[in-house]
Amino acid sequence: MFVSPFTLIWHQADIARQALAGDIWDTEKGLTYLEEIVHLLERFGVTVDLLGGDGF
Repeated sequence: MFVSPFTLIWHQADIARQALAGDIWDTEKGLTYLEEIVHLLERFGVTVDLLGGDGF
């Protein structure tokens, strides 16, 4: 059984999303910097809970 190394509870994720909305990190996929950070963490097994927003 795989156990996540930890869970990141990102409070007020909507504020971070707005602050980083103009920063496109992955131009091929069109991902914002925030989205790319979340996907990177998830690829390494981290569970990410975005609070205060609609998620992705």
